[in-house]
Amino acid sequence: MKKIVIMVAVLVGINLNAQEDDYNSKTLALFSEGDWKSLIELAKEAEKNNQSSFEIEYRLAVAYYNTANYFDSASHFKKLIATYDVNYDYINEYLYYSYLFSGRETDALLLAKKFPFHLQQKINLKEQEFFDFVYAEGGVKVSDRRYIDVKNLSYFNFGLGHNIGPAFKIYQAFSTLSQQYIDFDYKQTEYYINANTQIGDGLTLIPAYHYINIADQNPQYQTIQVPGGGNRFTTVRIANKDQKLHVFYFGLKKQWSRLSLMPNITGSLSNGTGEQGQSVQTNQFQYGVDAGYSLKTFNDKVWLGFGGYVHNDEVENNFIWNVKTYFQLNPKTYLLAKYSQSKVSNFSEDNASVFVNALSKSKGKISGTLGTNLSEKLKIYLNYQFENLENSDENTVENNFNFTYNTFIIGLKLDL
Repeated sequence: MKKIVIMVAVLVGINLNAQEDDYNSKTLALFSEGDWKSLIELAKEAEKNNQSSFEIEYRLAVAYYNTANYFDSASHFKKLIATYDVNYDYINEYLYYSYLFSGRETDALLLAKKFPFHLQQKINLKEQEFFDFVYAEGGVKVSDRRYIDVKNLSYFNFGLGHNIGPAFKIYQAFSTLSQQYIDFDYKQTEYYINANTQIGDGLTLIPAYHYINIADQNPQYQTIQVPGGGNRFTTVRIANKDQKLHVFYFGLKKQWSRLSLMPNITGSLSNGTGEQGQSVQTNQFQYGVDAGYSLKTFNDKVWLGFGGYVHNDEVENNFIWNVKTYFQLNPKTYLLAKYSQSKVSNFSEDNASVFVNALSKSKGKISGTLGTNLSEKLKIYLNYQFENLENSDENTVENNFNFTYNTFIIGLKLDL
């Protein structure tokens, strides 16, 4: 009986080795022919049957790379390094480009910094310049009530990107906008800065600060008698419009192949002027999560995103949400579409780079951005937004109305 068991075990082992040799020879033939799709199917079958090997898994990773499935090739090259404890130049080079072509530039640069000198020369790794990019954009919000209550809004923005190292990038922007809104003629200036810090494989820390200054260009004053001052009078500013906002943002983004999640929190402190010139201070908080997923079905040329947040303004909680989709139409052109709904007047978007501090409530906004490369370094993009808003005033019935904005923005970005 013991001999029979031993013989069966030997025969099973021989059969398994034969199967593995069969998968090995067939995948090698497909690899030599460049039949990547057939190779992927056969190598996945070998994995499913526990008949894979270093050679088969390497060929599978290369097949994913050669079919532009860069998320999958990155995962499999990482698996090769971890499972078989290898550090071959050709695998590291494949992993570097897999990261790069799947949009994980920082992970690629951090990997390349560990390469030996000859491999860095081969991939033409250059020292990062302090100035990464510069861009400028401007546009106008066209109001459907511009002849009565709400005029058009003009906008301009200028931004810079900086490289401090492969794991640390800074982005800053300066913007202005101005508008006549009912009885408020204001000019708004802003400064925004964030720092993207890579603290692990696919793990990024994103703190940001946004300063907003709102100044009434046509303030209202009133002469009043000084209490207890006899016939003494003084002039006070009664417009409750001047405002300064300090916005603090913190996000932590984790990328798992095609999936990304980023929990985040935004806190804002607003200092304004009351009707009698007194200081008025308000605080708001917004916390939630952004998620994104690249669709393999469309060769990763389509990306879907969702954001959901709880907004608190010291009075009530509201839920804010948005959905986004990105289409890579061709190697040079992309389309980004977004729909958001907030039903509040003060909230942040896009890592708090946009802080909506309108006097009206945004009921819903749909936007689309079409961008293309004019050259290797110069890009142009056009943005259109349609937004429904609601203005409410407890004191003046005539100031309770709905209106819309049609926004048109053009921008240029230059990679330095």
